[in-house]
Amino acid sequence: MKTQSKPLKIAFVRTSLHRGSGQVQHIKGLAMELLKMGHSVTVYARSVEVNLTPIHVVQVPTPFGYLPFIRHFTFPIAFRKMLNSVDLVHTQYHPDIFAGNFAWHMSKVPHVFTYHGFSPVRVWRSVKQRIKMLDHRIGTFFGLRGGVDRVISVSHYLRKELENKYLMDRGKIHVIYNGVDINRFRPNLETQHIRKRFNLKDSHVILFVGRLVPYKGAEFLLEAVPKVLNSHPKTRFMVVGSPRYDSPRVGRVLRRLKVRKSLIFTGYVEDQELPYFYALCDVFCFPSLWEGFGLPPAEAQACGKPVVAFNHCSLPEVVADGKTGILVPPGDSEAIADALIQLLDDEDMRVKMGVEGRKRVEALFNWSSVTEDTIKVYEKVLQG
Repeated sequence: MKTQSKPLKIAFVRTSLHRGSGQVQHIKGLAMELLKMGHSVTVYARSVEVNLTPIHVVQVPTPFGYLPFIRHFTFPIAFRKMLNSVDLVHTQYHPDIFAGNFAWHMSKVPHVFTYHGFSPVRVWRSVKQRIKMLDHRIGTFFGLRGGVDRVISVSHYLRKELENKYLMDRGKIHVIYNGVDINRFRPNLETQHIRKRFNLKDSHVILFVGRLVPYKGAEFLLEAVPKVLNSHPKTRFMVVGSPRYDSPRVGRVLRRLKVRKSLIFTGYVEDQELPYFYALCDVFCFPSLWEGFGLPPAEAQACGKPVVAFNHCSLPEVVADGKTGILVPPGDSEAIADALIQLLDDEDMRVKMGVEGRKRVEALFNWSSVTEDTIKVYEKVLQG
């Protein structure tokens, strides 16, 4: 039964709307569903790289917005000055949470914060990124105590982190998974134009989708390539994504392994094209070292593809081991290779896991139920 509620006026806050960002996809999916239900949504951001039409986006002119740390405080003030009468502010990250805190104190506007998590400091080589992750953690710790009515966690894994590391009251935390657009990401899409573009012919395709940063683990897939090629020499490995902030040592791995001819690096792929890449592959491989949720494996399952990933963090919540994919010990490239070979050897297993994966996404990660659960949190906050 759908929740019946009066139309709400909601302000979403995310300081930077980056292209290729999973959080931007989260905001877009949730906002679109809220608009369908008759609610009003405005997204406030300092930096805007994407077009979210028909969602109303307001770019907030921020004094000293080019200065790290200083902009953490100038953005909330600038946001507050632009904020019209709204029922609720929903923030998504750090330092967005400060904008919600400021509105909560200055205007008594209810504030909901969604916790997507922060990648571990140790997985970055860039000193700047390490400092940034420390800053985000410390800032969020205090932000959670500075005017937040309820917290939405996108996985049970992150809920435990909120309880144990941020010392949050369990009663204020609601677990609501991320959503997937199951109408866009679906099985049996026509993919011949992609096969022709990359000269794939009848090759098996292993797909990786994600930013090329150290913790996403693309190098573990590359290290698995030689063993897979020994069993399936015509297999092609497609890596979709581009670097941001920091990059893995992909070049070093390629020089050592000499498997370049079997690899395809596409760079960034536009959102409208991405479902076709999932639909094209035979197996989706996602050897990430950390995930707060793991949107690419969910999108791959929506397209009816089995997933191979590491068995840790939130990934066992997204991928059902042995049913919709194969989860292996973290950091084990040999196990990644063995799982890929097992799936390439067994077409019936691939098909069965793909069917079950689609069912899993329809049941757990569809935007309709995600939005209904979110509205229930809003109503709890608005009822005081």
